[in-house]
Amino acid sequence: VAFLDQDFTSNINLLEKGLSHTDAKGGTALYDAVVAAADHLAKNAQRSKQIILIITDGEDNSSSATLYDTVQRIQALHGPIVYSIGLLYDEHNSGQTKRARQALQSLSDQTGGIAFFPKSLDQVDAIAGEVARDIRQQYIIGYHPTRPIGLGGYRSIQVTARAKGYGRLTVRTRPGYSAAAPAR
Repeated sequence: VAFLDQDFTSNINLLEKGLSHTDAKGGTALYDAVVAAADHLAKNAQRSKQIILIITDGEDNSSSATLYDTVQRIQALHGPIVYSIGLLYDEHNSGQTKRARQALQSLSDQTGGIAFFPKSLDQVDAIAGEVARDIRQQYIIGYHPTRPIGLGGYRSIQVTARAKGYGRLTVRTRPGYSAAAPAR
């Protein structure tokens, strides 16, 4: 079960208090938490740019939602970009660590974010700084599809960027989205 420890605020003290509520008992319902966060953002965010930052030390083992369900829900909401920081150091359970890594990578890739896997906690501050820079340097591009939305279906997206005087430019976006046919 996912809990909201602190709603939107710019009050640093409230944020610190909310972040201090780490509770390690029970399972990890990561996908349920991401879906709940995306839904909360869709209903309550006052800004259009939406980001979810996941910091986790393991694999989801108690969600009712699957990875597929989670990605589908975020894409259906035209939802947030997901950045992941996987603190996956468990060398004794390499299968579980590998599955957790693949899931975080997929969740970030499918939403246009980046997954990071630091080798130690000492690297987390630098990664958080990199995520903040990345968020500040994003642009939003919109387009009108040539195929009518009423046809529904999955739409692949490919974006390339070129600028004179700049070498290779990197563009990161979700690979596509599902266009929902209107309800009848």
